[in-house]
Amino acid sequence: DVMYEKTPYPLPLSLTIGDEVLIEGTGAYTTTYSAVAFNGFEPLRSYVI
Repeated sequence: DVMYEKTPYPLPLSLTIGDEVLIEGTGAYTTTYSAVAFNGFEPLRSYVI
């Protein structure tokens, strides 16, 4: 997946494997990220208010 295809998003040079990255909004992908093993990621916790 490409987060920013036309506008590069610079990440800190100090970022290393295992660092936490907060993605505040993903639009339509939000529920897809919560699916089981999407792109190898474990399912995310969902909070409904």
